[in-house]
Amino acid sequence: MKGKGNFSGIVLLGIGLFFLARQMNVTYVLPYLTWPTFLIIIGLAFLVQSASGKEGPSAFSAILLLGLGIHFHAISHIDGWPKEPAMIILIIALAFLYMYKQTKEGLLAGIVLLAISGWSFFNKSDTPSIKEWFSSIEGFWPFILIGVGAYFIFIKKK
Repeated sequence: MKGKGNFSGIVLLGIGLFFLARQMNVTYVLPYLTWPTFLIIIGLAFLVQSASGKEGPSAFSAILLLGLGIHFHAISHIDGWPKEPAMIILIIALAFLYMYKQTKEGLLAGIVLLAISGWSFFNKSDTPSIKEWFSSIEGFWPFILIGVGAYFIFIKKK
């Protein structure tokens, strides 16, 4: 019962600090006082909540929101930060892998998404045979993902 107010407390504390820094015009944090900061605040609250127990959805949400917040800040502030969808897929894969660490669920989805993001990042080969092989598979991977997702929803029951 002691940790019940942690989530609400962290969210309110973070949002309060956000508006206080904005009101006081703290110059070195002003560039970061944008909407991705809210994702980071809520992600941190979920992270604390997931660390206090085996809450899979909290673990997944924590890494997803934290990762997206950091990613969107990095796009604005770091030259050369990857902007392609593979980065979002990587963040989702990491969220599944963290959830697996907490609950022992989501390993296959994490590995599949990690492989897809890795393939998307590193599929820059100019070798014709490799490029042809990857382009032939590229049309099928959405169907593979749909099939695996349907398997988890409708067939695999614990």
